[in-house]
Amino acid sequence: MDSSADDPTPLPQPRIALGTTAIRATTDADCDFVLAAESHPDNAGFIEQWTGSRHRLAMQGTDSLHWIVESRGVPIGYAILEDADDPNHSLLLRRVVIASKGRGHGRTALRLLMRYCFEVLRFHRLWLFVSVGNRRAVALYRRLGFVEEGVARECSRHGDRYTSMFIMSILASEYRATQAKP
Repeated sequence: MDSSADDPTPLPQPRIALGTTAIRATTDADCDFVLAAESHPDNAGFIEQWTGSRHRLAMQGTDSLHWIVESRGVPIGYAILEDADDPNHSLLLRRVVIASKGRGHGRTALRLLMRYCFEVLRFHRLWLFVSVGNRRAVALYRRLGFVEEGVARECSRHGDRYTSMFIMSILASEYRATQAKP
């Protein structure tokens, strides 16, 4: 899919499923869940806290895609993709938040987001920032084929401290190689 900064048409957000897990477009009715998941103690230290208004802007933007992650039709997380209008076809995974950890939902959600990026949009690169202290997420990204590109030193402020972030990405060719494995 070719995106253009001159074309304000929102990108399609079809429901995409894998087993009992699916992603779908976030609606206004999901905002309370999104804010609760984001502020949960397991997530708050790694996720910049947004207001409901900021999330609604992301839901309405033509260059961003706000998703709900569901298991058996019940919301269990959310994700935000940005730069959907990037002329270099490089999509930013701004955040992924899973409320119920340790059940494989994060892995499945990421696989669905990667499928959307590479199979639906046909983008070249999916990239992200992840806190160097978020070992669980870093390990998951590596298992899924993401490569560390570098470190953005002390680039994210949390209260009175600064956190460094890994920059990680996966290319379309690397994604296709992981899909070819049995």
